[in-house]
Amino acid sequence: MAPAESDLRVFRPRQVRVIGIVGAIAVTLGFAVLSVALLVVDWEPWTVLDMVWMNLLGILFGAALLRIADIQARPSETGLVVKNMVRTRHFDWGQILGVSFSPVGDDPWPLLDLTDGTTCAVMAIQHADGPRAQEEVARLRMLISRSTHFKED
Repeated sequence: MAPAESDLRVFRPRQVRVIGIVGAIAVTLGFAVLSVALLVVDWEPWTVLDMVWMNLLGILFGAALLRIADIQARPSETGLVVKNMVRTRHFDWGQILGVSFSPVGDDPWPLLDLTDGTTCAVMAIQHADGPRAQEEVARLRMLISRSTHFKED
């Protein structure tokens, strides 16, 4: 049975996404304002080259925060693409045995149990999102159970 279109919507954290976007803007603007301010007040050791480097550093930090804000897990008919902070991985539904997630907050995000004996964190579902995180884990479990054909002993 194929999942409904609404079941295949992208998993994304809410709080981390908002904090990442707002933080990226604040950091980039903060570095830009500070670098120009230090040049305007004519601080003796501060040069135009320092201002350029400081702006580049602000852009780098802002880009890192935007990468954190772009964490997601994208389900499809064939599998799940998990985009965490550093690595993006694709899993066929047959590779996923299940999902473990503590309702009391022991883990910050759920873990996929994989057929090769390893696990993969799904950072797109954050425990910090409260009841919404529980609903999203339930939806992920439903997708896995519909698409995986393993029988538990």
